[in-house]
Amino acid sequence: MTTVVVVPIWLDLLCVGVGAFQGALFAIFYKRFDLVGVTAVAILTGLGGGFLRDILIDAGRPAGMQDRYILTAIIGVAVALILGRWYRRIDGAIVFLDSIAMSLFAVAGTYKALLYGTSELVAILIGVIAAVGGGVLRDVVCRITPQIFSGGPLYATATAIGSTAFVFLYKTSLQLNLIVAITALVIVAIHMTSVRFRIHLKPALSGLDDENFEEPKQDR
Repeated sequence: MTTVVVVPIWLDLLCVGVGAFQGALFAIFYKRFDLVGVTAVAILTGLGGGFLRDILIDAGRPAGMQDRYILTAIIGVAVALILGRWYRRIDGAIVFLDSIAMSLFAVAGTYKALLYGTSELVAILIGVIAAVGGGVLRDVVCRITPQIFSGGPLYATATAIGSTAFVFLYKTSLQLNLIVAITALVIVAIHMTSVRFRIHLKPALSGLDDENFEEPKQDR
């Protein structure tokens, strides 16, 4: 019987827990959602990236469809509700937690893609999708433009660099836990630096906001 090598359960559950916690804080403080809304946003944020990862690499039923994953997300909601009663200034915490969740999802996504035999380039792409997928679903449900599309801090760029670093480090003799730590730190460092010093991507085409620019006319 062939033994299937999988992503360490602690890494997957840590992704879900941090992602759900961050999503719950976002829904509580930024959107003022009720308990149902907070729970729904938290579950989408915590499980969304892993769902997309498992579907794209054809890993069978998504790992998130297990009790322990859903319970982990619910625990994240409970912790957010408890802490939210005492802490009111959480803008910085949400950004930092978003960075941590993103880095962990990127690592888990890239690693699992490699285990399932994808090419290195595809593994990097899966890492990016897993990292930003939950946040995109969160923003769509909350009816705001996903932050990775709006010229904000470096989300996709940071995860692409981190996922690439993971692929190269994975070829070395370093222990997996050390590779995970290094990659996660690289992603968090790039993202938080872009937040601190406002290093943002500019619009794809410049000059579209000039007064003399005319929008294409629509056929009627």
